[in-house]
Amino acid sequence: MNIRFSTPHQYVFIHEDVKHLLILWSKEAKKQLFVVEEEGECMTLTYPGETYLETVWAQVEPVFFRRLETEEADFPVVLGATFHFRGQRIGMYYNREQPSGPPYFFRLADGELKDIPDEEYEEVARTFMNEFPEYIQEEKNS
Repeated sequence: MNIRFSTPHQYVFIHEDVKHLLILWSKEAKKQLFVVEEEGECMTLTYPGETYLETVWAQVEPVFFRRLETEEADFPVVLGATFHFRGQRIGMYYNREQPSGPPYFFRLADGELKDIPDEEYEEVARTFMNEFPEYIQEEKNS
């Protein structure tokens, strides 16, 4: 099944171990947030209400859309998941223009992205793959 929306702005992300679908309607300057539940081939979108939307959006909005600068390029990224590693919240990001590319990981603190020390980065990536193996599989199939 392939579902398309009339806006190019829909984002699936995991926050607090819950899969969400965020849809941004630019003409109306409106956002809708759904909780995604998957069972086999069936996907159920549940509208959790305005209070839930406001709460989750307040937590992720400061870090949801960002630009990364590397030695090779400057590109937009989107938050794909949050998870905890050694008591700190970590954000997994993907390239908005090339979503099937490699993920990027950062510590999330006070609305900012903080670099993860090189000696911890591989363990952070492994933790993500262990917690969300289906996410990596989905990205490979995209």
